[in-house]
Amino acid sequence: MRIVIDMQGAQSTGSRNRGIGRYSIALAEAVIQQRGTHEVLLALNGAFANTIESLRAQFSQVLPKENIRVWEGSPGSGELGPDANPWRRGACELLREAFINSLRPDVVLVTSLFEGLNDGAVTSVGLLDQAVPTAVILYDLIPLINRKQYLENPEVEEWYERKLASARRAKVLLAILDASRREALRYLSADPSACLSISTAADPRFKPMEIDEARRSEVLERLGLSRSFIMYTGGIDHRKNIEGLIRAYALLQKSLRSVHQLAIVCSVQPADRSRLSKLVVDSGLDADEVVFTGFVSDSDLVALYNLCKLFVFPSWHEGFGLPALEAMSCGRAVVAANTSSLPEVIGRADALFDPHSGADIARSISQA
Repeated sequence: MRIVIDMQGAQSTGSRNRGIGRYSIALAEAVIQQRGTHEVLLALNGAFANTIESLRAQFSQVLPKENIRVWEGSPGSGELGPDANPWRRGACELLREAFINSLRPDVVLVTSLFEGLNDGAVTSVGLLDQAVPTAVILYDLIPLINRKQYLENPEVEEWYERKLASARRAKVLLAILDASRREALRYLSADPSACLSISTAADPRFKPMEIDEARRSEVLERLGLSRSFIMYTGGIDHRKNIEGLIRAYALLQKSLRSVHQLAIVCSVQPADRSRLSKLVVDSGLDADEVVFTGFVSDSDLVALYNLCKLFVFPSWHEGFGLPALEAMSCGRAVVAANTSSLPEVIGRADALFDPHSGADIARSISQA
């Protein structure tokens, strides 16, 4: 059997540096390692030229170089932006499917379907033909379930609905958790026999480790951390509930805050940084009590997981919540919201809180 894996989940600007990107790579590596007599090909989008060589290098020890193929689309295939062009986008979707068909696959695996809103990622299922069965990884249906927050823009809504149509044409949906599978059954009316929960796992690099004093001091000083810290990582998004976390942190006793800073570890756009910094001040916190580190490398992220006193994940809707699992894999205490997938990931009722209640978040942090 020839398996073709679309790797744009590890390439796109919105996913490659987040959980989807790490998951896409880890899943492809696992398929390759367990391929037996099957043949695996990776399909890369040439629009993300800066990712191609690093991905080739990452898979060079487990896959022949000729099994990593690159297809070229056309500029302006994104959904939004001044260069967006619906005709070019539609042509690129057909071009990608034709390229994949030219590889003569027995099955196609799409690591991330909901791509291409703001960049050159191109994904679709069954527009050219439906002869080759396609499996799609399903992370969540958050925008569909929360239309008011995510789909008010008609152009975004049209893009998302087209992706949903592709998901419905997929032969199999592979949900990353039982909670995601339940969403597909309820909101897509998916066939239960063709919608499977395959779960996920943290990459092996996320593990307990001793961080020597020199490395500890270098990382903390570079990122603006001066003492013990409570950590969050994930992203800046309405559902991530960063505002709720900051307000809850402000409710902690001063004696706790004086010992433990709050570290928000993720890329933050200038407008979001300004807005959240104002919230810090408005909440009565000193400027150094909340630290926005910005984007960090994977090696720094592993170090921070190992160095933090507590990991807090206040998101009120997740497809999985991989950062919580990564932190636990590093041996850290974790508290998280009691909603969507997180109870399934955490597995402890006493480590959960109501994400809509600042007092309950603060109680959980204090208890931990």
